[in-house]
Amino acid sequence: MELETGYYRDSLKSYMTIRCPEKAEESDYRFRMASANHIDGILPCSLRMIDDSIYLYYEITARQKLSHMYADKRMDASDLQRLLSELAAAGKELSRYLLDAADLILEADKVYYDFSENRYYFTFCPGLSEKASAGGNRGLYVFLAEKIDAGDREAASAAFQLDAMSEMPEFVFTEKILKQLFGDRMQIPEDASPGEESIPTEAETDWGSGFYSAGTMDDAYVTPPEMPEREKEGAAGGEAVLKRPFSVKYLLPAGLLILSGLLAGAGRFLDLPVRTLRLFTAGAMAAGASALLLLVLALTERIKGFRAGKKEEAAEKAEPEMSLLPPGEFDLWQKEGGNETGPVQTVFVPGISEKEGLRLYGNGRARGCTIELDALPHTVGTSADFADVLIDDRSVSRMHARISEDRSGNPLITDLNSTNGTWINGIRLQPEESVPVGKGDVIRFGEAEFCCR
Repeated sequence: MELETGYYRDSLKSYMTIRCPEKAEESDYRFRMASANHIDGILPCSLRMIDDSIYLYYEITARQKLSHMYADKRMDASDLQRLLSELAAAGKELSRYLLDAADLILEADKVYYDFSENRYYFTFCPGLSEKASAGGNRGLYVFLAEKIDAGDREAASAAFQLDAMSEMPEFVFTEKILKQLFGDRMQIPEDASPGEESIPTEAETDWGSGFYSAGTMDDAYVTPPEMPEREKEGAAGGEAVLKRPFSVKYLLPAGLLILSGLLAGAGRFLDLPVRTLRLFTAGAMAAGASALLLLVLALTERIKGFRAGKKEEAAEKAEPEMSLLPPGEFDLWQKEGGNETGPVQTVFVPGISEKEGLRLYGNGRARGCTIELDALPHTVGTSADFADVLIDDRSVSRMHARISEDRSGNPLITDLNSTNGTWINGIRLQPEESVPVGKGDVIRFGEAEFCCR
């Protein structure tokens, strides 16, 4: 879905702009409702008339695109649940203002995350559903299917089924679908819309193994059966075994030992015929042997699980981790009111190419810091979760800028809607603006200055 999108920054705020279709009228109540109200979970917007065209200005100050956040990162089940639950809540909130959730722009670069508020914001464009082609407003679902962690079975299943469901005509994501995707693990607000139908089960349908039926789009998902809980306890054989309860492992052998003792005591202290005495003795020996065998099996299984856990711990310790540069060699000093408050360190990802090439060398307060430009892309910022190169400076945003390559392989710096801006040779970049850099260029991330050479 093609939308004429731009970005603009004034002296205080940053905006994403979208040009409305020619037939849009400023008097349309949907534009008035969207611009006059602060709708929870929806990007605040305002209307502007420029050259007889209506433009929607969405405030995105200090907010980050979903597409940038997960450019080099995978989503797990908790990430996916959180995003989709906030999407469902935003659609429900729109209905309170007589607005249609189908007019949400479901594209990864139109969904923003506010780190200070710790929540997502979605873009509402009045009349979008009227001009969007069937299945054309599903870029977000395609993005989620591509960025989901394939090793997380719950997340992968939900993402791919949601992608398939979004191909249905007039598909709108709702709390009901959220419940269908994640079942009882997803908490739905108690004030959900009354009168919703219960979720159909497989026994009530004849869908077989497919996602679709001749019914409504809400009937497009078949709730998968619950999988039994399993644990890896046989590292040598590599097989998954059902977790046996504690009583089977230890109480049964203990009971057999007690039975063995009782039989032995009965044969010794009671006046019994020789034949009966022999039976008691044989039963005591059989019970004791069975108890010892079960104890040996239980202890062997426990030892295997312990060794497997040790191997996993060793494997985790062996994984490459973020490494700090030597503090004596790479010091970056912060200043507050002219006073030095201490060293700040830059973190790099191991494995960056060591071949000679362009680098960013720190100047001034960034003196001693170096950013390699051989293994791109990099995200520069202060968030260890979403940035590759960390600059511990108060003027640098959590996700400040993106360093990538153009088609010729030359470094390209993009501002990621940073608060204090990305500057190239004294000129501040607009949000999402990309500029090539070369030898001799001076780059500033906030107040941290670097020279490219």
